[in-house]
Amino acid sequence: MRKSAKIGVIVSVLAVITLLVVLSSTIFAVGQARLIWYNVPTGTLANLTNEMILENSNVAHQSVFILDKQKAKESLEAKYPRMRVIDIEVVWPNIINVHAIERQEVYAVKLGENKYAITDEYFKILKISNTFSSTQTNQVLVEIPNLNDKNYNVGDTISFEYTDTFINIYQAFLQLNRDLTDMRALCASISYTNSKVTINTHFGVTILLDNPTINTAPKMRLAVKVFDMLGTEDYGKGTIEVFVNSDNDLESRYY
Repeated sequence: MRKSAKIGVIVSVLAVITLLVVLSSTIFAVGQARLIWYNVPTGTLANLTNEMILENSNVAHQSVFILDKQKAKESLEAKYPRMRVIDIEVVWPNIINVHAIERQEVYAVKLGENKYAITDEYFKILKISNTFSSTQTNQVLVEIPNLNDKNYNVGDTISFEYTDTFINIYQAFLQLNRDLTDMRALCASISYTNSKVTINTHFGVTILLDNPTINTAPKMRLAVKVFDMLGTEDYGKGTIEVFVNSDNDLESRYY
C-alpha cells in the first residue's frame, strides 16, 4: 500500500473515532430521569419530580457508557434519606429509570438519654426523636448493648454485629403475607442476649429464638404461627421458644 493510501486510511479511522466520540457526548449523554415508585410515597417524596431526580443523581450529561450507578444511588439516598434506590436502569440512548421505594419506620433504637433513632429494617436513620413510647401502632424498640451514640444523624446507618438477624425478623412477616402493621401490633421490643433473640410482645407472651443468626426468618415465621394458635386465655403469660432439635429440624415449645 502506498504511503498516501496509508495516510488516507489513518485519517478515515481517526474521523470515525472522532465522530463516535462526538455522538457519545451528545446522543448517549444522560438527559432525562424517570422515577418509578414501588410503593406510594408520602411527605416530601410525594413531590419529587423527574427533573429533581436527574439533578440530584449528579449524572446529567454523563455518558451512559461510563455511568457510575452506585454513586448515583448514593447521591440520591444522601439527598433523600427516606428513599431506597432499588435499581438504576439505563434506557437507550440517554434515559435512566430510577426504581425506588420509600423506607418504612420499622425500629426505634435508643442512642442515649432522651435520644432515639427511628430506622428502617436496614437501620438507616430516618429521624431522631427525644422521646419514645412503645405502642401497637408505632416502631418496635430494639435494644442494642454497648451501642455508642457516635453522634448519629439522619441519613446515617447504625452498624452492629447482628444487623442481618433483625432484617430477617422483619422479612419473616412479609414472607407470611403480613405487613409492618402486624409486626408493630405483635412486637413491643426485641433484644439480643446470650445467643437468643428475646421478643417481648404487646400481649405479655415472650418469644425466644435460639441461635438466631441461623435460619432467622424461618424461626420467626414458626414463632408467629404458634402465637396465632394461642387463645386469649394465654395472653399475659408464657413463652414461645423456637429452636433446632436433635434431628436438625425447627421445633417450637410453649411453656
